[in-house]
Amino acid sequence: MSLVQIGALEVISLRLSMPLAGAWTAEVEVDTGEHLAGAVVVAMGVEDAAPVEFSGTVLDSRAFEGRARAFIVGGRGGLRRELPPRQYQLAPPRLVVSAILREAGEEAAELEGLDGLPLLARWVRARARAAEALNVICRRAGVVWRVRRNGTIRVGVEAWPAYPGRPFCVSEDGAHARAVYAQGAPDIEPGMLLEGRRVGRVVHHVNDAGAFRTEVIFDEGGS
Repeated sequence: MSLVQIGALEVISLRLSMPLAGAWTAEVEVDTGEHLAGAVVVAMGVEDAAPVEFSGTVLDSRAFEGRARAFIVGGRGGLRRELPPRQYQLAPPRLVVSAILREAGEEAAELEGLDGLPLLARWVRARARAAEALNVICRRAGVVWRVRRNGTIRVGVEAWPAYPGRPFCVSEDGAHARAVYAQGAPDIEPGMLLEGRRVGRVVHHVNDAGAFRTEVIFDEGGS
């Protein structure tokens, strides 16, 4: 039986999608007659296992007949904020990325992947949402940004560390590079090597019967 909560509230069903690049999102149904708002922590575990926590922000929520549905995004909710244009000369990419995160109200995690990159002789940041501004500068710098479970933002080159646990595969679709795992905790993440294959996207599911599964979409295009 899955144990998933937001604060003291029981989560009835959940679909949490973690991409290789970008912010994770979650669609949840919660046992409460009140809508959710603001910063939340989704705590996910199975039976006696310690919960794995996901820190995010509610972007939309509605309550009906004793249940609330909510859409949650990883981080502080500022990645959809529109930022004003800015111009830079002889700027390190780390400076440009740090400014985007600061203006969006998001928290940086690892930015070491930007250290040592060539200076940008001239860089114009167009008026755009923070997420799109990050996409543009990261493509230019040859790095990837991703919101981590704790809501902070990592920017860098993928290292592809091996998954430290013991995966238990319950089904596989080789034609579409997908597999479903039954784990004791939702600790498989994008950017890992799972059984020698690169994890591109992870989707954690909990249905209204309490069954917990992790769907993995492998990144078959990497070298």
